[in-house]
Amino acid sequence: MGISIQIVQKDGWDHVNYAGPIDAEAEVHLSQLLPKLGKQVVFNFKNVDSVNSCGVRSWINFMRDLQKDQRSIIFEECTGEIVMQINMIPSFKGNAEIRSVYGCYVCDECGHEEDILFEAGKNLPENPDAGLEPVKCSACGAEMELEEMEEEYFAFLAA
Repeated sequence: MGISIQIVQKDGWDHVNYAGPIDAEAEVHLSQLLPKLGKQVVFNFKNVDSVNSCGVRSWINFMRDLQKDQRSIIFEECTGEIVMQINMIPSFKGNAEIRSVYGCYVCDECGHEEDILFEAGKNLPENPDAGLEPVKCSACGAEMELEEMEEEYFAFLAA
């Protein structure tokens, strides 16, 4: 799947929907995106399926350029791939506010997997050690577990 980037303006914010991989090809798309963005930008990562090392470099360079103009930046619907990069490489996030992330839950009883959206002000923990509400499996009713260790997955909250 190729990269698709759409910008929708809403309430004074540029909402950027990024779909596809963040890879070597991303550099071209991101350089074309930069001049189109205003002072308030929301990135939606719901449809990002992978991030590789070339993409990380391109994204970090893009974020550095984006932040030069004192923009307000929000990340929302961050996939596990994005969360992993944010936790490993703080400059991937830059000064962006994380509004929401997906966490993959797994049921040990029936093997069902489900992505749960954690949103700031609702169910996103305040810090990595806050603990999460139990999640029941929609397939069998058993209690599910977050695929990653909570403290590690939500480490970005401590930064």
